[in-house]
Amino acid sequence: MAKFKINEGNVENFFCCTTIFDRICEGVVDEHMLGFVLSGELTLQTKEKKVNIRNGEAVFIRRNHLVTKLKQPAKNGQPFKGLFLRINVPFLKSISKQIVLPIHPLSDSLSNSLHFYLPQHPFLTGLFQSLDAYFTTGQLPSPTIIETKLKEAVLVLLELKPQLAGVLFDFEEPWKIDLREFMNRNYTCDLTLEQLAHYTGRSLSVFKRDFADTFEGETPARWIIRRRLEEAMILLKKGVPASSVYLKVGFKTYHIFQQRSNDSLVYCQPKPNLYKTYIFN
Repeated sequence: MAKFKINEGNVENFFCCTTIFDRICEGVVDEHMLGFVLSGELTLQTKEKKVNIRNGEAVFIRRNHLVTKLKQPAKNGQPFKGLFLRINVPFLKSISKQIVLPIHPLSDSLSNSLHFYLPQHPFLTGLFQSLDAYFTTGQLPSPTIIETKLKEAVLVLLELKPQLAGVLFDFEEPWKIDLREFMNRNYTCDLTLEQLAHYTGRSLSVFKRDFADTFEGETPARWIIRRRLEEAMILLKKGVPASSVYLKVGFKTYHIFQQRSNDSLVYCQPKPNLYKTYIFN
C-alpha cells in the first residue's frame, strides 16, 4: 500500500495537490511559482532557510533553484490541500509590455532569497478561492481563464510586494557559477546531467568539459557516487543507522546503497571494506 494518497489536477500552469499523509517532494523549480495553502501545512526548505505556510497563507517561489516541499495534513485530520500557479518567463515577458512596472529597489535580502512568505490577505484569498471552485465542481478552467488568473496573480504580487518586480521580471539566465561549490552543496539531489548543466549556467557539453577539468577527469556520475559514499562513511562512524544514511546522502533505496557500497573499491580510496563493516555488522 502506498504511503500517501495524492490527487492532482493539471491545467497547463495551474494544479491542485491533496494528500492525507505527510508527503516530501524534492526537485527543481524551473519557473516562478505561487502557492496557496487551503488546509494543512506546507514547509519549504532550501539550503538557505526554511519557511512554514499554513491555512490561508501563500508563498512565492523563485525560479531556477532546488527546493524540498513537505506537505502535511492538518492536526485535526483534514487533508493537505494546496493550489499552485506556475508563472513562466514567456508569460511574464508578455505581461511586462501591458503594465507599468513599479520602480522599487531590490534589497540584498530579497535579491538573495529563494522564496518569499506572503501572509493572509483578501486579494490572495479571493484569487485562490475562485480557482479552487473549478476543482471542487469538477469543471476545470479553460486556458483563457487560466491566463486571466495568472495575470491577476502577477498584479496581486506587485500590489502586495512591489519589490518583487525585480525578481519576477528578471529574465537573465544564470551565469556560470563555481562548479565545485555547487556540486559539493547539491550532490545528494536527484538531478539529471541536463539539470546540473542548466543550474550551473552551462550547456551540457560545456558542463561535461568543465567538470572533467575541475575534478581531474572524473565523470559526474562517478564523482557523485563517490561523494555520497564518503559522506555515508562519516555518518556511519557517528552512529547514524544505515537505514537512515542512504536517504540522507541521496540514494533512492537501501538496496542501491548496498550495491554501491559493495562496489566501493571502484569509487572510494582508501579502505573501501569499512563501508561493509558499518553497514552489515
